[in-house]
Amino acid sequence: MCRFLVIGFSILLAACQGVVVHEARSPYSHIRVVDYDSRRALLFLGGEGEYAVETLIDLKAPHRLQHPYARTMLVGLLYRPDPSACLLAGLGGGALVRFLNHHFPEMRLDVVEIDPVVVALAREFFGTAPGPRTRIFTEDGIEYLRRTPERYDIIFMDAYLHPGTGTDAAGRPLRLKTVAFLQSLHQQLRPGGVVLFNLIEGPDTASDIEDIRAAFAVADVYRAAGSTNVIVVGAPSGPGPGKAELRERAQALDRRGDYGFSFERLLNERDSRDSGAQGG
Repeated sequence: MCRFLVIGFSILLAACQGVVVHEARSPYSHIRVVDYDSRRALLFLGGEGEYAVETLIDLKAPHRLQHPYARTMLVGLLYRPDPSACLLAGLGGGALVRFLNHHFPEMRLDVVEIDPVVVALAREFFGTAPGPRTRIFTEDGIEYLRRTPERYDIIFMDAYLHPGTGTDAAGRPLRLKTVAFLQSLHQQLRPGGVVLFNLIEGPDTASDIEDIRAAFAVADVYRAAGSTNVIVVGAPSGPGPGKAELRERAQALDRRGDYGFSFERLLNERDSRDSGAQGG
């Protein structure tokens, strides 16, 4: 499930007059589908009126990513250009699925989601469904990875549950955080493949990044602008592409299509943040 916490964004949604389209409870979460004008959100509710925005799409342009974290996740395309097979662990409403299906229709995309209610809501309310090149598996991600013979160019690790037993404070399953599990992802990758991790800034973030660095030869960190999400790119072998090569690839992608955001700007934001940290 795709969880993101955007600074000011949840406040903005709360200030808008949202219309509850559907409400459901699953074995894992209390879920609402809420419309804010043309935008539709999948919300996971907490016990005291709290909520996390799992997915947001614009119903008029569902292939346009609406939040910074999802755009930043796509820096994986700079580390493994022109992927032919990708895996997404965690469906949510399927914003990344809609984007990848639209802009990269020849790419094979497998999605694994543990919650059958989320899979049903994604189909009914967000238009996210299997297609000619897209398969959606309703099962535990670890079990899927254990049984599948498939290998991928990019794996997007975006699996979150409602925080509780078996998760950290943000809802990231503890079983997906161990160095042993992280190292096991190497065998699911094709040569040159990478894994993208969506982390939420919090007390565990520094140790989570260190664990990824312990499991991968390359671990590049991106902080999504205007959000509390931290995206880490992990590669089993190094060295990874240098700054000049990443910029050339970003410019090539920006020339190739209108994605609703700039890949080169993602690099600029990272460089600016790194420069600020060094200057401080």
